[in-house]
Amino acid sequence: MNLTRRRFIALAAAAAAAPAGAGDVLLPSWRLAPEGWGEASTADIKAVLGSAMQELWRYFPGRKLEGIVVTRGHEGPIVHYKRNDLKEIVVQLDTEGLYWCQYAYQIAHEFCHILSNFDEDWKGNLWFEESMCETASLFVLRRLAETWEKSPPFEVWKTYAPRFKEYAEDVMNRRTIVAESRLSDFYAKNQAKLVANPVDRELNGAISLLLLKVMEAKPEAWEAVTWLNSAPSKQGETFEAYLAKWKKAAPERWHDFITNIAQRFGLNV
Repeated sequence: MNLTRRRFIALAAAAAAAPAGAGDVLLPSWRLAPEGWGEASTADIKAVLGSAMQELWRYFPGRKLEGIVVTRGHEGPIVHYKRNDLKEIVVQLDTEGLYWCQYAYQIAHEFCHILSNFDEDWKGNLWFEESMCETASLFVLRRLAETWEKSPPFEVWKTYAPRFKEYAEDVMNRRTIVAESRLSDFYAKNQAKLVANPVDRELNGAISLLLLKVMEAKPEAWEAVTWLNSAPSKQGETFEAYLAKWKKAAPERWHDFITNIAQRFGLNV
């Protein structure tokens, strides 16, 4: 059930700071640039973004990251390769006001890029990273629905919890359904399109629905994206070589997981 705009404002007024939950892991250093967010308070936005990032961050024990700054953009969400003058990773979100689901969806995608060591190299296999990050958005939304039902950043936000699942379902219902047994065929058919346009959201979205099942069955495997971009991709690098490079760089505990991913696409690494 939708919360009214007045209800949103009341919730925002009730919030002052976002205490960490008992099971939370301290997030990497990050800050929110306060300009351009409309009527939402920075305290509330930080609570939503922090809660969303936490759903991924809990699976990266011991991981270190550079500082992050989240700013308001107007040309779609993006994480920039170039650091700012403070040597921070710059994330721009294209949302404002009280649309918490959009904040969560966008920050989860961009945070996944950061966690996967995104790099400015050849983009022929970037579609896989993009698909994983679309998966991260859905994963985080569905997890937030459960987390906020039990322990939201603020008690008065419990009633908002179902909205995250509804938002995820709406996204998923608009995507192409590919049978799990047909992923290799789907990939082979669309390989050229994926290489040419790695941010084709129709194709990324279809793949993400299958990857979501994998990641929800074994959420601790999110840690494996730490080694996804272990070295720059050379011009013309095949997807099979890209996955083999990932497997070689990752700890042995993730080799079977990466092999399984490759096999789903009809490849052996």
